[in-house]
Amino acid sequence: MNINFIKTFLVASETKNISKTASLLNYSQSTVSGHIEKLENELGVLLFHRKKYGVELTNEGLTYVRYAQNIIDSHIEFQKEVRGLYNHSESLVVNMQESQYIYKYAQKISEWIINNPHVNITFKTAHSNFYIKEELSNNETDISLITDEHIINNTLNNIPISEGQLVLVTNCQLPSFQFNDIENSTLLVTEKGCSYREQMERILFKNNITPMQKIEFIGIESLLQHIQNFGGIALLPQFVVAQELNNHHLFLVPLDYKFATLKTNLLYNSNTRKQSVFSFIENVFSLEGEIK
Repeated sequence: MNINFIKTFLVASETKNISKTASLLNYSQSTVSGHIEKLENELGVLLFHRKKYGVELTNEGLTYVRYAQNIIDSHIEFQKEVRGLYNHSESLVVNMQESQYIYKYAQKISEWIINNPHVNITFKTAHSNFYIKEELSNNETDISLITDEHIINNTLNNIPISEGQLVLVTNCQLPSFQFNDIENSTLLVTEKGCSYREQMERILFKNNITPMQKIEFIGIESLLQHIQNFGGIALLPQFVVAQELNNHHLFLVPLDYKFATLKTNLLYNSNTRKQSVFSFIENVFSLEGEIK
């Protein structure tokens, strides 16, 4: 029986909502529904009644909650015992952009966390600035992904892991679009310090263009929901909107301009004594043999 199915069931039993469960677990709604359906098939019972605005536990589901929690607790204790880690907890601080977590590494991170129950992990938003490098040097942060057009080498270990293209998108097909049209548009952006927001602002400044309206969002998911439902334009990494572009929920803005490629580098302090740092890097970013 897949332990992830049981974890999904327990979260859904508390939220009573597939969408909220998906958000909390960083899964798609279809993944959450699939986990529950497979668990129901294995158990041979119906765990939830599906309703218009959510789900409700069946009598069998109510009974299984207690057994499911026991299974999870036993699994955690087993992992600790076989690794002899009862008294060796570590903490790990990882800086990365929300978009990278959600769209690139969530699954591998989840698998790593399950296999390392002794590690207390904190995720922080990462932007390309001096302070992150300072935190790494001072061991306040263990691992950081920095994304920018140009990444300056420094005394820290610095490994290139990916490159990505930025695209300008909106929620409808436009026959044509010029830079000056931005002055009559609503520009959607993420928080200050975000590498792709900074690139858009540099371009606007260089061309002396001021958008009619600018809306700043708390995260990439809220921005995507808004642009799909209410419009506006946004400069985003192509990997973030690939599915929406394929499904025609979003469209490329027909601007004859090639945005710079953004590079993502992994930075860490090799002087750390935390084995979890090297394990996380090797398994999540598939860099086994490349760290030192």
